[in-house]
This record gives sequence, structure tokens and C-alpha cells, in this order.
Amino acid sequence: MLYSKRRQIDEFLAVGKEGISDEMKIIRDGKIQALQARFNLHHSHSENLVVTLTGPDGTAVKLHNKEKVKGKILCVQVGGKALKKFVGGKAKGNWKISVKDGSKKDSGILNDWCLIFDFAQPKTSEVILDQKAKATISSKHYCHTAGKVSSAKASVNIAHANIGDLKVALVSPGGKEVVLHNKADKGKKNLKKKFKKSDLEKLNGEKSKGIWTLSITDFKGKFGGQLKSWKLDLDSE
Repeated sequence: MLYSKRRQIDEFLAVGKEGISDEMKIIRDGKIQALQARFNLHHSHSENLVVTLTGPDGTAVKLHNKEKVKGKILCVQVGGKALKKFVGGKAKGNWKISVKDGSKKDSGILNDWCLIFDFAQPKTSEVILDQKAKATISSKHYCHTAGKVSSAKASVNIAHANIGDLKVALVSPGGKEVVLHNKADKGKKNLKKKFKKSDLEKLNGEKSKGIWTLSITDFKGKFGGQLKSWKLDLDSE
């Protein structure tokens, strides 16, 4: 399962300043199977820079180590064996990127950075509904594959005292909504269900790339519950 997060920061690295850093909080709980990191940085002398990614457990890996790059724009993507130290660890927590300038003679800007995780289904709940929670919550997946949806399948696993109080909908990046569950099965507990291609035909032709949202509305709001997991399988052309 892919999960990504990006921060646009445009942090200025001034002349004479040794370095800058930025943190990104990952709330998704899961065991990392693979990881990619990207950053965009403007600087006159990339050979003076060391860029390091540090995970929640303190594991640190250098994404850039004084390699010389032509021009002033440093766009780097690192993955695979270079980030194997993070494989098997947990994604949840604070991740930090740090930039150090060994010369302190030039200015620069760290424009943005992004982490893309591939991890197993989390065992703990992603979202918890309590009595003070909002009536509607949402969970998002980002699809990196471009194209138009030719077919889609989905599954949800929601623990709740009365699923007759719930409305569950899947929303495409383009805003098209398909209702998966609408206050049915009054008095029954828990919603664990798979949705076939025929259930999601309305999504055919939608753009696949972008943010897909699972929206859950609790019309009573006083019953606690958990969104344990959800899955979306897309075929695109």
C-alpha cells in the first residue's frame, strides 16, 4: 500500500548559517516495506551540501553527500538500497530532513520535500471516533498512476456499535462520489465488506492519479468506532 506526504516550506538558508532542518509528522501506522524520499533545493554549490533524512527512531541516512551537480537546482530522489535502513521500521512519527552547508559562503532555499511509503496494512486503527469526534471523518490514499479508471474494487473494515448510523462514501480525485453504505443494517455491529467492480462502475472514466478519499459520517455521533482499514484497487488505461 502506497502512502505519501509532501511539505512545501521554502526555507531560506542564509550566508553564514550552518544549516536548516524541517520536520514532517506521519500519522499513518504501518511497517515500512520500501521508502522513497525527494527534495528540491536551490543552491550555487551542491558540493558543499549534506542532506540527511532522519526517521522517528533516530535512524539517519544521507540523501546527498557533497556530490557536485550542474546548475543551481538540486532535485534529488532517493530510494531502494539507499534507504534500506528504514525497511522494517515503523512509519508513524516525526521525520526530519536537515541540510548542512560546509562552506557557509552561499545562500540557498529548501523548497519542498516528500516521502513515499510502501508498507503493509497497519494492525492498529487509523482513525478513532469518540463521543467528541466530528460527525464526518475522512481517510485519504494517493494514487501515483496516471490514466483513466477502467475498473475499481474496494474494501472497508469499520468497527462500530451501530452501522445503521453510518454513511460511507468513496470520492475520486475529480470529486465523483460513490456511496458504499448508507444507514443500512440498523442495529448491527461492524462493517466489513468488499465492493466489486460492478458496485463502483460510476468511477469508470475518472482520472486515477490524485487523492482518493473515504468519507465516513456518523449521524448519531455518540457511538465510538474505528476505521481499521480500507483498500482500493484501480485498473487504469
